[in-house]
Amino acid sequence: MTIKSIIKYSFFLFIFAFTMTSCEDEIDIDVEPLTEQLVVDAWLTNQADSQIIKLSMTQPYFDNKLPAGVSGATVTVTSSTGTVFEFVETENGNYVWTPTADETIGEVGTDYGLEITVNGQNYGSFSTMNRVPPIDSVTYEFRDDETFGPDGIYAEFFARDPLGGGDTYWVKTFKNGVFLNKPDEINLAFDAGFSEGGSVDGLIFITPIRESINRIADEDTEDDFDVAPWAVGDEIRVELHAINNEAFYFLATAQRQITNGNNGIFSEPVINTTGNVFREDGEQVLGMFNVAAVSEMAVEVE
Repeated sequence: MTIKSIIKYSFFLFIFAFTMTSCEDEIDIDVEPLTEQLVVDAWLTNQADSQIIKLSMTQPYFDNKLPAGVSGATVTVTSSTGTVFEFVETENGNYVWTPTADETIGEVGTDYGLEITVNGQNYGSFSTMNRVPPIDSVTYEFRDDETFGPDGIYAEFFARDPLGGGDTYWVKTFKNGVFLNKPDEINLAFDAGFSEGGSVDGLIFITPIRESINRIADEDTEDDFDVAPWAVGDEIRVELHAINNEAFYFLATAQRQITNGNNGIFSEPVINTTGNVFREDGEQVLGMFNVAAVSEMAVEVE
Protein backbone atom coordinates (compact mmCIF):
# COMPACT_ATOMS: atom_id res chain seq x y z
CA MET A 1 0.00 0.00 0.00
CA THR A 2 1.39 3.41 -0.98
CA ILE A 3 1.84 6.35 1.40
CA LYS A 4 -0.96 8.14 -0.43
CA SER A 5 -3.28 5.16 0.04
CA ILE A 6 -2.43 4.90 3.73
CA ILE A 7 -3.18 8.60 4.29
CA LYS A 8 -6.46 8.31 2.36
CA TYR A 9 -7.49 5.17 4.31
CA SER A 10 -6.57 6.78 7.67
CA PHE A 11 -8.59 9.89 6.78
CA PHE A 12 -11.61 7.71 5.95
CA LEU A 13 -11.36 5.91 9.31
CA PHE A 14 -11.13 9.26 11.11
CA ILE A 15 -14.22 10.61 9.37
CA PHE A 16 -16.14 7.36 10.05
CA ALA A 17 -15.18 7.36 13.75
CA PHE A 18 -16.09 11.05 14.09
CA THR A 19 -19.45 10.47 12.43
CA MET A 20 -20.29 7.49 14.65
CA THR A 21 -19.30 9.43 17.76
CA SER A 22 -21.36 12.43 16.69
CA CYS A 23 -24.44 10.22 16.30
CA GLU A 24 -24.30 9.50 20.03
CA ASP A 25 -24.59 13.15 21.09
CA GLU A 26 -27.75 13.91 23.05
CA ILE A 27 -29.90 16.82 21.90
CA ASP A 28 -32.30 18.52 24.30
CA ILE A 29 -35.45 19.75 22.54
CA ASP A 30 -37.43 22.49 24.23
CA VAL A 31 -41.07 21.75 23.39
CA GLU A 32 -43.64 24.48 23.93
CA PRO A 33 -46.36 23.16 26.29
CA LEU A 34 -49.87 23.11 24.85
CA THR A 35 -53.24 23.51 26.54
CA GLU A 36 -54.29 20.38 28.39
CA GLN A 37 -57.00 18.26 26.77
CA LEU A 38 -59.35 15.62 28.13
CA VAL A 39 -58.50 12.03 27.18
CA VAL A 40 -61.32 9.45 27.19
CA ASP A 41 -60.51 5.73 27.43
CA ALA A 42 -63.88 3.97 27.08
CA TRP A 43 -63.59 0.42 25.74
CA LEU A 44 -66.72 -1.40 26.91
CA THR A 45 -67.88 -4.96 26.16
CA ASN A 46 -70.90 -7.20 26.63
CA GLN A 47 -68.93 -9.44 28.97
CA ALA A 48 -70.35 -9.95 32.47
CA ASP A 49 -67.54 -7.96 34.11
CA SER A 50 -67.23 -4.49 35.57
CA GLN A 51 -66.94 -1.91 32.78
CA ILE A 52 -64.45 0.94 33.24
CA ILE A 53 -64.18 4.36 31.62
CA LYS A 54 -60.93 6.21 32.35
CA LEU A 55 -60.61 9.98 32.16
CA SER A 56 -57.26 11.74 32.19
CA MET A 57 -55.54 14.86 30.90
CA THR A 58 -52.80 15.20 28.31
CA GLN A 59 -49.28 15.99 29.48
CA PRO A 60 -46.03 17.30 27.95
CA TYR A 61 -44.48 15.02 25.31
CA PHE A 62 -41.31 14.28 27.29
CA ASP A 63 -43.09 13.80 30.63
CA ASN A 64 -42.74 10.11 31.47
CA LYS A 65 -45.10 10.07 34.46
CA LEU A 66 -48.51 8.45 34.32
CA PRO A 67 -51.13 11.04 33.27
CA ALA A 68 -53.26 12.51 36.03
CA GLY A 69 -56.79 11.15 36.36
CA VAL A 70 -59.79 13.47 36.17
CA SER A 71 -62.03 13.40 39.25
CA GLY A 72 -65.50 14.76 39.85
CA ALA A 73 -66.99 13.95 36.45
CA THR A 74 -70.49 12.68 35.71
CA VAL A 75 -70.30 9.73 33.29
CA THR A 76 -73.29 7.87 31.81
CA VAL A 77 -73.91 5.53 28.88
CA THR A 78 -77.43 5.28 27.44
CA SER A 79 -78.55 2.48 25.12
CA SER A 80 -81.01 2.80 22.23
CA THR A 81 -83.33 0.57 24.27
CA GLY A 82 -83.54 3.28 26.94
CA THR A 83 -81.28 1.72 29.59
CA VAL A 84 -79.04 4.19 31.42
CA PHE A 85 -75.75 2.94 32.86
CA GLU A 86 -74.26 5.20 35.51
CA PHE A 87 -70.49 4.98 35.90
CA VAL A 88 -69.33 5.74 39.44
CA GLU A 89 -65.85 7.02 40.26
CA THR A 90 -63.95 4.43 42.31
CA GLU A 91 -60.52 6.04 42.23
CA ASN A 92 -58.87 9.00 40.61
CA GLY A 93 -60.07 9.07 37.00
CA ASN A 94 -61.65 5.57 36.94
CA TYR A 95 -65.44 5.38 36.51
CA VAL A 96 -67.04 1.95 36.87
CA TRP A 97 -70.37 0.28 36.13
CA THR A 98 -70.73 -3.12 37.81
CA PRO A 99 -73.40 -5.51 36.47
CA THR A 100 -75.61 -7.60 38.69
CA ALA A 101 -75.67 -11.39 38.30
CA ASP A 102 -76.14 -12.46 34.64
CA GLU A 103 -76.41 -8.81 33.54
CA THR A 104 -74.48 -7.35 30.62
CA ILE A 105 -74.40 -3.96 28.98
CA GLY A 106 -76.52 -5.11 26.04
CA GLU A 107 -76.88 -7.04 22.80
CA VAL A 108 -75.57 -6.94 19.24
CA GLY A 109 -77.20 -4.20 17.16
CA THR A 110 -77.76 -1.84 20.09
CA ASP A 111 -76.59 1.77 19.82
CA TYR A 112 -74.97 3.57 22.75
CA GLY A 113 -74.42 7.20 23.66
CA LEU A 114 -71.67 8.35 26.03
CA GLU A 115 -72.18 11.54 28.05
CA ILE A 116 -69.48 13.14 30.20
CA THR A 117 -69.75 16.33 32.20
CA VAL A 118 -66.61 17.69 33.85
CA ASN A 119 -65.54 21.17 34.91
CA GLY A 120 -68.66 22.67 33.34
CA GLN A 121 -67.98 21.12 29.93
CA ASN A 122 -70.09 18.44 28.23
CA TYR A 123 -68.63 15.72 26.02
CA GLY A 124 -70.27 12.95 24.03
CA SER A 125 -69.82 10.07 21.62
CA PHE A 126 -71.71 7.20 19.98
CA SER A 127 -70.98 3.53 19.33
CA THR A 128 -72.83 0.48 18.03
CA MET A 129 -72.31 -3.06 19.29
CA ASN A 130 -71.47 -4.96 16.12
CA ARG A 131 -71.76 -8.67 15.38
CA VAL A 132 -68.95 -11.03 16.26
CA PRO A 133 -68.40 -14.57 14.91
CA PRO A 134 -67.75 -17.47 17.28
CA ILE A 135 -64.24 -18.82 17.69
CA ASP A 136 -64.34 -22.33 16.26
CA SER A 137 -61.12 -23.60 17.82
CA VAL A 138 -57.76 -22.73 19.38
CA THR A 139 -55.06 -25.21 18.38
CA TYR A 140 -51.37 -25.62 19.18
CA GLU A 141 -48.45 -27.72 17.93
CA PHE A 142 -44.76 -28.29 18.53
CA ARG A 143 -42.53 -26.81 15.81
CA ASP A 144 -38.86 -27.73 15.57
CA ASP A 145 -37.87 -25.40 12.72
CA GLU A 146 -39.80 -22.19 13.37
CA THR A 147 -38.52 -19.44 11.06
CA PHE A 148 -38.60 -16.47 13.46
CA GLY A 149 -38.39 -18.15 16.85
CA PRO A 150 -37.05 -21.04 18.92
CA ASP A 151 -38.33 -24.60 18.75
CA GLY A 152 -41.41 -25.14 20.88
CA ILE A 153 -45.19 -24.84 21.10
CA TYR A 154 -47.04 -22.35 18.88
CA ALA A 155 -50.78 -21.69 18.69
CA GLU A 156 -53.40 -20.30 16.33
CA PHE A 157 -57.14 -19.73 16.42
CA PHE A 158 -59.82 -20.34 13.80
CA ALA A 159 -62.90 -18.20 13.15
CA ARG A 160 -64.80 -17.11 10.06
CA ASP A 161 -65.70 -13.52 9.28
CA PRO A 162 -69.46 -13.26 8.49
CA LEU A 163 -70.58 -12.29 4.99
CA GLY A 164 -70.97 -8.57 4.43
CA GLY A 165 -67.93 -6.32 4.28
CA GLY A 166 -66.87 -3.77 6.86
CA ASP A 167 -66.50 -5.87 10.04
CA THR A 168 -63.48 -4.94 12.17
CA TYR A 169 -61.96 -6.82 15.10
CA TRP A 170 -59.43 -6.63 17.90
CA VAL A 171 -58.04 -10.08 18.73
CA LYS A 172 -56.85 -10.24 22.34
CA THR A 173 -54.74 -13.08 23.77
CA PHE A 174 -54.28 -13.99 27.44
CA LYS A 175 -51.53 -16.27 28.76
CA ASN A 176 -52.56 -17.77 32.10
CA GLY A 177 -54.95 -14.87 32.56
CA VAL A 178 -52.41 -12.16 31.68
CA PHE A 179 -53.25 -9.97 28.67
CA LEU A 180 -50.50 -9.93 26.03
CA ASN A 181 -50.41 -6.18 25.49
CA LYS A 182 -47.08 -5.27 23.92
CA PRO A 183 -47.47 -2.82 21.01
CA ASP A 184 -46.44 -5.49 18.51
CA GLU A 185 -49.07 -7.83 20.00
CA ILE A 186 -51.97 -5.55 18.98
CA ASN A 187 -53.76 -7.93 16.60
CA LEU A 188 -56.32 -6.24 14.33
CA ALA A 189 -58.45 -7.50 11.46
CA PHE A 190 -60.59 -5.83 8.81
CA ASP A 191 -63.01 -8.56 7.71
CA ALA A 192 -60.71 -11.63 7.58
CA GLY A 193 -57.57 -9.72 6.60
CA PHE A 194 -55.37 -6.80 7.50
CA SER A 195 -57.10 -3.89 5.82
CA GLU A 196 -60.15 -2.64 3.98
CA GLY A 197 -60.50 -3.85 0.40
CA GLY A 198 -58.58 -7.08 0.95
CA SER A 199 -61.18 -9.28 -0.78
CA VAL A 200 -61.37 -11.55 2.27
CA ASP A 201 -64.97 -10.94 3.34
CA GLY A 202 -66.71 -14.04 4.67
CA LEU A 203 -63.52 -16.13 4.86
CA ILE A 204 -61.54 -17.74 7.67
CA PHE A 205 -59.12 -15.22 9.20
CA ILE A 206 -55.84 -15.25 7.30
CA THR A 207 -52.86 -17.14 8.75
CA PRO A 208 -50.83 -14.12 10.02
CA ILE A 209 -53.82 -12.97 12.10
CA ARG A 210 -54.54 -16.48 13.36
CA GLU A 211 -50.91 -16.94 14.45
CA SER A 212 -50.49 -13.48 15.97
CA ILE A 213 -51.91 -14.87 19.21
CA ASN A 214 -48.40 -16.11 20.05
CA ARG A 215 -46.47 -14.15 22.67
CA ILE A 216 -43.64 -11.92 21.44
CA ALA A 217 -40.36 -12.14 23.34
CA ASP A 218 -39.37 -9.28 25.65
CA GLU A 219 -36.54 -7.21 24.16
CA ASP A 220 -35.06 -6.43 27.58
CA THR A 221 -34.83 -10.09 28.61
CA GLU A 222 -32.35 -11.95 26.43
CA ASP A 223 -33.41 -15.40 27.67
CA ASP A 224 -36.95 -14.84 26.34
CA PHE A 225 -35.66 -15.10 22.78
CA ASP A 226 -34.86 -18.76 23.48
CA VAL A 227 -38.28 -19.54 25.00
CA ALA A 228 -41.26 -20.60 22.87
CA PRO A 229 -44.56 -18.72 23.35
CA TRP A 230 -46.31 -21.58 25.15
CA ALA A 231 -45.45 -24.47 27.48
CA VAL A 232 -47.31 -27.49 28.80
CA GLY A 233 -49.77 -26.36 31.46
CA ASP A 234 -50.31 -22.88 30.02
CA GLU A 235 -53.83 -21.61 29.42
CA ILE A 236 -54.37 -19.91 26.06
CA ARG A 237 -57.44 -17.67 26.01
CA VAL A 238 -58.40 -15.82 22.85
CA GLU A 239 -61.04 -13.08 22.76
CA LEU A 240 -62.46 -11.73 19.49
CA HIS A 241 -63.78 -8.18 20.01
CA ALA A 242 -66.08 -6.70 17.34
CA ILE A 243 -64.98 -3.05 17.21
CA ASN A 244 -66.26 -0.21 15.07
CA ASN A 245 -64.26 1.05 12.09
CA GLU A 246 -63.21 4.20 13.97
CA ALA A 247 -61.73 2.07 16.75
CA PHE A 248 -59.88 -0.08 14.19
CA TYR A 249 -58.15 2.94 12.64
CA PHE A 250 -57.54 4.42 16.10
CA LEU A 251 -55.70 1.28 17.25
CA ALA A 252 -53.84 0.88 13.96
CA THR A 253 -52.56 4.45 14.19
CA ALA A 254 -51.66 4.06 17.86
CA GLN A 255 -49.69 0.89 17.10
CA ARG A 256 -47.73 2.61 14.32
CA GLN A 257 -46.96 5.57 16.56
CA ILE A 258 -45.87 3.45 19.54
CA THR A 259 -43.56 1.31 17.40
CA ASN A 260 -42.38 4.27 15.29
CA GLY A 261 -38.89 4.18 16.78
CA ASN A 262 -38.26 0.79 15.20
CA ASN A 263 -38.38 2.35 11.73
CA GLY A 264 -35.19 4.43 11.96
CA ILE A 265 -34.96 7.10 9.28
CA PHE A 266 -38.29 5.93 7.86
CA SER A 267 -40.23 6.84 11.02
CA GLU A 268 -43.52 8.68 10.52
CA PRO A 269 -44.13 12.16 11.97
CA VAL A 270 -45.62 12.02 15.48
CA ILE A 271 -49.38 12.65 15.47
CA ASN A 272 -52.33 12.23 17.81
CA THR A 273 -54.63 9.32 17.12
CA THR A 274 -58.03 10.41 15.83
CA GLY A 275 -60.81 9.45 18.22
CA ASN A 276 -64.60 9.76 18.23
CA VAL A 277 -65.29 11.87 21.34
CA PHE A 278 -66.41 15.49 20.96
CA ARG A 279 -66.98 18.49 23.20
CA GLU A 280 -70.44 20.09 22.97
CA ASP A 281 -69.05 22.85 20.74
CA GLY A 282 -67.94 20.25 18.20
CA GLU A 283 -64.27 20.30 19.18
CA GLN A 284 -62.77 16.81 19.07
CA VAL A 285 -60.92 15.57 22.15
CA LEU A 286 -58.58 12.63 22.48
CA GLY A 287 -59.69 9.06 23.07
CA MET A 288 -62.16 6.44 21.93
CA PHE A 289 -65.61 5.13 22.89
CA ASN A 290 -66.38 1.61 21.70
CA VAL A 291 -68.87 -1.02 22.84
CA ALA A 292 -67.84 -4.48 21.63
CA ALA A 293 -69.50 -7.86 21.44
CA VAL A 294 -66.99 -10.55 22.40
CA SER A 295 -66.59 -14.23 21.62
CA GLU A 296 -63.90 -16.23 23.38
CA MET A 297 -62.33 -19.65 23.81
CA ALA A 298 -59.72 -21.02 26.18
CA VAL A 299 -57.63 -24.22 26.03
CA GLU A 300 -54.93 -25.70 28.23
CA VAL A 301 -51.71 -26.88 26.62
CA GLU A 302 -51.25 -30.58 27.38
